[in-house]
Amino acid sequence: MLGDLVNLSNFDFFARYFLAGFIVASARSRYVLGERPKASEFLFESVILSLLNQMVFLFLGFLLGYAALLLPAPLMAAIQQPATIRLPFFIEALFLPAALGMLLGISARRGWRIPMLGSLGMPVIHPTSRAYDFAFGDIKSERFVIVTFTDGTTAYGFFGANSLASSDPSNRDIYIERLYDVCDGTWMPTQPPKSALLMLRDVRSIEFIEPAKETGHDTEIAE
Repeated sequence: MLGDLVNLSNFDFFARYFLAGFIVASARSRYVLGERPKASEFLFESVILSLLNQMVFLFLGFLLGYAALLLPAPLMAAIQQPATIRLPFFIEALFLPAALGMLLGISARRGWRIPMLGSLGMPVIHPTSRAYDFAFGDIKSERFVIVTFTDGTTAYGFFGANSLASSDPSNRDIYIERLYDVCDGTWMPTQPPKSALLMLRDVRSIEFIEPAKETGHDTEIAE
């Protein structure tokens, strides 16, 4: 079977109708948090995305072919050299799928398709399937957090550049880089300074608070 795949014509077919879709899905997943589809679902998705990539490539090829008629003869001769004869294949199987995947991922992440789907009366499903991934994955600035455990106890902390939220669905935990004591509404770093690793199975809720400014050891929090 491997020998058949190494055959150039078979490899071209594999690259165009599976590998291209795999690259589209992989590039898109870099921008969309959450679980990857199952292997069986990923196979069909790769084929469908490969066909989409084919449509885009043929459309761009038509436009470029028309534009090539306007190129001077020496430049056309240079393009048709043996060294560049396989270039369209690599564009079709590698570069275009990567660009298409990035575009689909950015579109999904920024919600560009939501107004269009809403205008068509279609249900809008967020690309990030888990609220946990959305809450921590879209944090673009440092935040204070209030963590309430299932037994009612509370921890106050600072989730910043040195903090981490696990993306493993089977082992959810968060690392908070700095813990605080709160007295009469004033947040003060613990003495000595402490950090914490918290298992999500023990947590009931997590509140996020935008920071205002820090002055010495007292921290003011924006309302």
